[in-house]
Amino acid sequence: MQPRLLAIIITLLPLFATNTVYLLSAYEGNVPWCNPYIDGCTTISQAARSGNSIYIYRATMFAYSVLLILFWVYIRQWLGQILHEVTKLSSSIMWLGIIGALFLMVYIDFLGATGEINRFMRRYGIMVFFTFTPLAQILLLKLHYKSLSTPASVNMKRPILQFQLYVLLIMALIGIVSIILEVAQLKTDQSENVVEWVFAFFLNLYFAGMIFIWRDYRYHLSE
Repeated sequence: MQPRLLAIIITLLPLFATNTVYLLSAYEGNVPWCNPYIDGCTTISQAARSGNSIYIYRATMFAYSVLLILFWVYIRQWLGQILHEVTKLSSSIMWLGIIGALFLMVYIDFLGATGEINRFMRRYGIMVFFTFTPLAQILLLKLHYKSLSTPASVNMKRPILQFQLYVLLIMALIGIVSIILEVAQLKTDQSENVVEWVFAFFLNLYFAGMIFIWRDYRYHLSE
């Protein structure tokens, strides 16, 4: 699979999965009808593990996790191409992304299982994914800005990088607001659910920029 197609899939697949399982769960009466991005009437996990939704969510998100690992492997080669060397930072970005994807698999594997240990694995699985993936995205954007003037970055236009920067800033703002609400003891289940839905949306939206950056990039196993 070539990089641009991979970027398209990892941008769209999780959006399809989360919204589809919510609609299915609401249709089956397992969660209430609402706009979860605004009303926060349910969590992604609750929508995903209810009724028949769990089969769709597990299949699509496990495939997404595998493709995400492949994405970060591609990133390492891509950075080696535009920087003309494989740096420690580019390798660190790859491993941060891979670890995040592996912990997403842990979350998916324990989804729907009952018991305190299973809840613990789900909680920390998604926590590591939501921490390591944005960190890898931030470092990747840093190197992209650094390599703007190189010939290999012909499709790396500044507006695309600004789009990714704005996405990351919104994610940071969401995190700050969540912390403020918790410290001020104003956090509710609904506000926490909205944070989860919106943060996950923007985390995936970041990858849309790679669709344009990788327009002409081809992955070669020999490199």
